[in-house]
Amino acid sequence: MLNSPVLTLNSGMIPIDICNVKDAVILQLLNKAEAIKVDKTLTIHSQYLSIPLPRVIMLFNFHKIPRKRVVYSRLNIIYRDDMRCQYCGKRFSMDELTVDHIIPLSKWDVVSPYKKPENPNSWENQVCACKICNARKGSKLLEECRFTLIKKPVEPKYMPYLVISRYNADKYGWIEFLNYNVRIVEAIN
Repeated sequence: MLNSPVLTLNSGMIPIDICNVKDAVILQLLNKAEAIKVDKTLTIHSQYLSIPLPRVIMLFNFHKIPRKRVVYSRLNIIYRDDMRCQYCGKRFSMDELTVDHIIPLSKWDVVSPYKKPENPNSWENQVCACKICNARKGSKLLEECRFTLIKKPVEPKYMPYLVISRYNADKYGWIEFLNYNVRIVEAIN
């Protein structure tokens, strides 16, 4: 129970972190935070005190919104493309998605330098693709398999600071607090 997740908000009610119950209670006891939402069915007891299990806390004197540097990764490419295959346009769960090289590594040296990004493993040369489209494309160029991209891949300027599964957001009652700085995904539990 002490390791259960607790959504942490800054003083402007913007989600900035997820801590555990133990840390949330310590912040409350030190008067650095207050519980905004509690689970009234579960209580933490000590010899002298009884505290309802916090689900969402707000820090009193923290006004900043942490900025996350957008790191190039498979997961961030999938998030950038909103879990949508860039060939067929359909949305899929995380386990049905792959990341595909638009210009395959096997054809990298064949393509004119004017028609390709500087690096094959880059934001501009990789897109989210469903397993079916990725298998159909294989190691062909887009023209060879008659595929077109839904949108041009670019490096994102901003990514939400927190990624939270809808399952956890519903389970812990966080939905009403996830209005900014958070990406809610369907597939991660």
